[in-house]
Amino acid sequence: MIRLFASLFALFLLSSCMLQYAAGLTQIQQEKYKEATYNFSVALTKDPKNPEIYFARAFSRGSMEEYSGAISDLTKAIRLDSTNADYYFYRGYFKSKLGNDKGAIKDFSKSIIRYPYYGETYYNRGINLMHLGLIDDACLDFKTAIELGDTLSLKYQASLCR
Repeated sequence: MIRLFASLFALFLLSSCMLQYAAGLTQIQQEKYKEATYNFSVALTKDPKNPEIYFARAFSRGSMEEYSGAISDLTKAIRLDSTNADYYFYRGYFKSKLGNDKGAIKDFSKSIIRYPYYGETYYNRGINLMHLGLIDDACLDFKTAIELGDTLSLKYQASLCR
């Protein structure tokens, strides 16, 4: 009887957590980032080992330009699941927003190792390499990004690369 009660209670908490998570996702679609962040925070109190909730809260925080909080959430998501390329991509993106080019390059590189077919990752790493004056490396990334279908890299390749 105690096991049944414990199981039902755990199921209730998980269901409640998923309701908060779903509400947060809906609020992101509605661009209600503050409300979404709140719902993800509540969900995390009920399920603190769910990397997808940290990822979602990072996205909502980043959308409000709370880049440090977004990076912190993504670091937690990575500790829970280090195989997800998106976690590294967005952490790199938010690091670049804070001007941390070296940190961004490191995260974009980790994202590429996990999923090498996403042109936008090469594009973003190329931008950060360019900021550091590593033009040849940036041009290689822009070339790869273009090969993968990224059109944003075209203008950089045309103006920067030979």
